[in-house]
Amino acid sequence: MASLSELLHGGVVDADEVTRVRDTVVFEQPNLQTKLIRFYILLTLAAAIAAFGLLADSVAAVIGAMIVAPLMLPIMGLAFAISIGDRSAVAKSLLVAAGGIVAAMFVGYLAGLIMPASFDPEAVTQITLRTSPRLLDLLMALATGLAGAFAIGRRDVSDTLPGVAIAISLVPPLSNAGILFATGRSDLAFGSLLLFVTNYLAILLTGSLVFGIMGYPRVAYVGHSKRGRRIAIAVALVMLVVVAAPLSWASFLVWMTRTSEQAAGTAVEAWLGGSGYEFVSAKAEGGRVNVIIAGSGSVPDRAALASSLRGRIFGQPLRVEAVGAEIFEIQTE
Repeated sequence: MASLSELLHGGVVDADEVTRVRDTVVFEQPNLQTKLIRFYILLTLAAAIAAFGLLADSVAAVIGAMIVAPLMLPIMGLAFAISIGDRSAVAKSLLVAAGGIVAAMFVGYLAGLIMPASFDPEAVTQITLRTSPRLLDLLMALATGLAGAFAIGRRDVSDTLPGVAIAISLVPPLSNAGILFATGRSDLAFGSLLLFVTNYLAILLTGSLVFGIMGYPRVAYVGHSKRGRRIAIAVALVMLVVVAAPLSWASFLVWMTRTSEQAAGTAVEAWLGGSGYEFVSAKAEGGRVNVIIAGSGSVPDRAALASSLRGRIFGQPLRVEAVGAEIFEIQTE
């Protein structure tokens, strides 16, 4: 019966297979210069596509940047190096990834500098989406790391790598952070950096585990003990747990906000039944839930609304703004 490593890899890992994966993900001789030139050209172009796509609020451009971006390679190289305990490959992968991170942020920063002073990044959906990472982003990154290592470790599924690249967000949050730093919104920029770090650590951890399970450490001879591999994986796991804490809190706040808005909207609609007003919107912000209603006449009994909302919007005060509705006709002929 085939072992788990054979089932995952689709066969037995041998020296040739270790060499193939190493040549794919580790930046070293031979042809190191060629690999680095290709990596940084593609990364710079991907960062530019991502930056201008973010500024233009273009989903298609951001997806295109994900496909072009080669930043996942040095991260997978680091995961592979950790799994086989090769300190030299670990250092090389870290250096290449660090250079790529700086380059992507710098391109985003330059793109942000050309925007007019009136530019408001919070008005752009694609930018704001990458400033509040949640626990779901961590879970997605963990699954993507598994898929990436699996695709690289098997010859017969390597054509799925573009799909893996689309699934994970690496360059866009870095370009996003650069744009936000350039436009003076460092508070939002750190949210984008947290998203990138979350994805980075998740890929690193799950990638190392998959390469290890596939059997690469048993074949690769690098002259180091297993202790180094265990320490590196343990450090990545601890850092991932540390990152998971703020992501969990952010996810809870998002859930609480949406729950409060939905509860307020439902209660206000029922409260306004039969009156001359209609519910327009409910938005939780600034520690309270702001509701807008439109119409005319007397507002229904406030005590009834307070009673129906008690305990449903997490103790937040409710602010209702009544707007007089004006009905008019326009002749177009």
